[in-house]
Amino acid sequence: MKETWTRREMLYQGAIVSLETGDVRLEDGGTAFREVVHHPGGVGIVPCLGDAVVLVRQYRIAVGERVLEIPAGKREDEADPAERARAELEEETGYRAGRLIPAGSYYASPGYTSEEYHLYLAFDLEPVGQRLEADERIEVVAIPLDEARRRLDANAFEDAKTVIGLRALFDYLHRDREG
Repeated sequence: MKETWTRREMLYQGAIVSLETGDVRLEDGGTAFREVVHHPGGVGIVPCLGDAVVLVRQYRIAVGERVLEIPAGKREDEADPAERARAELEEETGYRAGRLIPAGSYYASPGYTSEEYHLYLAFDLEPVGQRLEADERIEVVAIPLDEARRRLDANAFEDAKTVIGLRALFDYLHRDREG
């Protein structure tokens, strides 16, 4: 069922997100109030280094803790999310991917935000040196694949894109072994 804006107001326009509110007409004629956070979207990369996966740990103010997650970043002006993924991988981890394999795109939380993540699996990694932005404090953490699998099975990863990305990696590796 499609909803159509009948009244909308931009309440906030920030450097990354904007907040729009308003009324919508539902397909059956009813009405509802909506709040939408517009976001440029992002990329997430699951880097596989031999028998390990390369993750990053950084403080996330929104949840008030350091989070272990796949390298990621917001989309910028690049038309191709794969190029943004390559750049983020190098900046955050100091690795360049020889192979980058698309692993799908996902809405972060479509009930209130337009944010869409494009995920990639990265292989044949080459060290090139981390290039963090001035406001980034990122620790690179390589975890053996079997440990990452145990943590995933125990629901120990709290970040959704990391859970989706790691599941995509293990599915890919399983298919690769079979075929």
